Amino acid sequence: MQEVTVEGTKSFFDTRMDDHPHFYWEDTAELTDPPADQLGIARLPRAPREAEVTRVDVVIRLRRCAG
Repeated sequence: MQEVTVEGTKSFFDTRMDDHPHFYWEDTAELTDPPADQLGIARLPRAPREAEVTRVDVVIRLRRCAG
């Protein structure tokens, strides 16, 4: 299980263990999974010499439109 943190104080526990992004719905405080194949990250900042990137967490915050 992996922990997904939003807003610094709110956490969700996700049983899906593959690499995938998350939608966080601000109006209902729900976390859902968008299609992972639609996410593209072209480049990450270089890690400091003494470190390596182990994971990238993507949380896309959404608000439903009025109308």
